[in-house]
Amino acid sequence: MNKKNINVLILDDEDSILSSLRRLLEDKGYNVITNNNPVAAIEYMRNNIVHIALIDITMPNIDGFSALSMIKDINGLTQIIMMSAYATTDKVIASLENGANDFLLKPFNNLEHVVSIVEESEKKIIRWQSVIKQLGAI
Repeated sequence: MNKKNINVLILDDEDSILSSLRRLLEDKGYNVITNNNPVAAIEYMRNNIVHIALIDITMPNIDGFSALSMIKDINGLTQIIMMSAYATTDKVIASLENGANDFLLKPFNNLEHVVSIVEESEKKIIRWQSVIKQLGAI
């Protein structure tokens, strides 16, 4: 699978985060969908395949933990990376306990670190797809 086949959803209420992450990940060859509305992002995922989702924890209407739960219900294979500028140990642990694959602290001081986290998620997707393919499910 090449990066052009990897769909990445970025869900954040800050337009500056959406635009900077979009540019960063598109430059690396990913298909990037951005949304600042959790309800619309969840609806998008009901109708489209999203391989990796970067989700801000603090958003209006639906918080990141609720979005994480809904996304996992829609597609349990979606790799979720939670993000927060207001991180606490409790938030990080809650993210992992609820099925997130990783956590990013905002602001992003090292954009290459963001890319490496997304690339690790991509590798997990490829491994899972390989296992499923070997079992004859794909």
